[in-house]
Amino acid sequence: MIHLVAAALLAQPVPPMPPISKWETPAMREARSLADSTAAAPAGWLTEAESSNWQRTGRYAEAVNFYRKLEKASPHARLTVIGQTPEGRDLYLFIVSKDKAFTPEAAARTGKPIILLQNGIHPGENGGKDASMMLLRDVLVTRKHAAWLDQVILLSIPVFNVDGHENISPYHRINENGPAEMGFRGTAQRLNLNRDYLKADAPEMRAWLKMYTAWLPDFLVDNHVTDGSDVQYDVTFSVHTQADLWPTTRAWVENKYLKPMMSGMERDGHIVGWYLGFGGGQNSVTAMSYAPRFSTGYAAAQHRAALLVETHSLKSFRVRAWAHYDIMRHTISLIAADPTALKQATRQADGEVASLRPGARMFLEGTPAGPGEDYVLKQLAITRYDGRAAGAPIPRYEAQPADRPTKLVRELKPKVEIDAPLGYLIPRSATTLLDVLRAHGVRLEPVAREVTGQFETYRFDRVTFTPAPFEGRFQPNFTARRVTETRTLPAGSFFVPLEQRAARVAMHLLEPEAPDSFVKWGFLNSIFEQKEYFSDYVFEPIAAAMLERDPQLRAEFEAQLKNEGFAKNARARLAWLYERSPYLEKDRGAYPVVRVLKKTW
Repeated sequence: MIHLVAAALLAQPVPPMPPISKWETPAMREARSLADSTAAAPAGWLTEAESSNWQRTGRYAEAVNFYRKLEKASPHARLTVIGQTPEGRDLYLFIVSKDKAFTPEAAARTGKPIILLQNGIHPGENGGKDASMMLLRDVLVTRKHAAWLDQVILLSIPVFNVDGHENISPYHRINENGPAEMGFRGTAQRLNLNRDYLKADAPEMRAWLKMYTAWLPDFLVDNHVTDGSDVQYDVTFSVHTQADLWPTTRAWVENKYLKPMMSGMERDGHIVGWYLGFGGGQNSVTAMSYAPRFSTGYAAAQHRAALLVETHSLKSFRVRAWAHYDIMRHTISLIAADPTALKQATRQADGEVASLRPGARMFLEGTPAGPGEDYVLKQLAITRYDGRAAGAPIPRYEAQPADRPTKLVRELKPKVEIDAPLGYLIPRSATTLLDVLRAHGVRLEPVAREVTGQFETYRFDRVTFTPAPFEGRFQPNFTARRVTETRTLPAGSFFVPLEQRAARVAMHLLEPEAPDSFVKWGFLNSIFEQKEYFSDYVFEPIAAAMLERDPQLRAEFEAQLKNEGFAKNARARLAWLYERSPYLEKDRGAYPVVRVLKKTW
């Protein structure tokens, strides 16, 4: 019996063992602004996180009910449904406007900058959701920050990945220090929304894009929690400051926002730093800059500023929420102090992009470059011990700062830079491409008649595919070759002019070499497939005649025969000749979209 009891105990799951950072300062433990917000809350206005002393976070219903209470408490707030999840839950957007500008059109008429607070795109990454509720309580209920509404309009998404939020477990996010249970990174369809901004596969993302392209927020805050080594930082961030962001918006970030935000956070006791990549070499680190599949990269493609907030997973839930609260507070305060500067930057960017001329060079992807600037990494000392399970040395972090001087590389040199055409023609049969472009707010102009002409387009060489799917898609690798060909596009095709505000999004999708293009995401994998085939007995006499009539082809074929494996493979020999025959389908490997340099219709 004793052995049976012991076996039953051993069969139980390992209890959750949350990791704890070795470095929390007195300011972190005090979390002054968070504590002040809790203390000032009227009866009945505490979140589940506050009520549980930051041991738990509420379910989605708690967040929605909290926002409904905020709506009832103030005439300046409105909670609206923007879509549904695959499991049938409503997606909400919360709007706060002193002018009661509860539609995009009304908000635009106010001339105020619009700030979007986004939470729960990765629902296991907790803190931003609860901090946003507290911050909005301090705008609408305690009114501590009510003056912001004289200058800005606030939007908040309570939880973006709602189905993932409700998929709770104490075993999600092994690297995160609480709360006791948390949601799952993927959606109900096992998609990562923060890889989906441009390809827009998820219903949640389609709903988000409809909202975003209608409201066009001037600033996006996307709240996350980072994994990784134990460090001194309680919060790191990423914000685009280079050529992937339009110059006017970039100048605002660099000159009006970045340093004041960091200084304010440091004054409050935060240890704040850049969210880093370590590909810059042994003596440098790189500031992360993101392709448009990610939130900040997508905002940059829409020439708008965005802040990626990455609080640290090993810090306590309360410390993380404090960092989220303060970085949002400082961001909103800075924008409200000079609202015209940000609004002018985005308006000017919109106008300049909409005036794009053919031949303009468009930056679509970059790589880190330059010597960098002086920077100190605030790390912790490491010792190592022999891991019994791993059978190898395992790092152990110590409660001892280990500052490391290094170079921070923020500059980007072009990796993909394309000359803009006048626009693109897309055949009406490319329905998926057209649907995605519409979801991004790209203007499409129907073409009433058939169009024939010489167009720039692309052919693809050395096509291979990834061995495993990524975000549900098999992605091709290829070399794109720009060619000029005669093409006929049927009546009912669509012209995508680049003289429009969303031109950069269109180029990111339609230029094959862009990092998140339709081609790279596998939307057009069928163009690489061969649909018609040959029988050996039918093609052999045709192949022999080809070799007889074409000396150049015969010389190339004989050169191939020097490869013994090729020479002994009858099917390979005939396939080589078939691919050079008039029987090969001419549209295999042909990009169906063409670049228009001059309208002829």
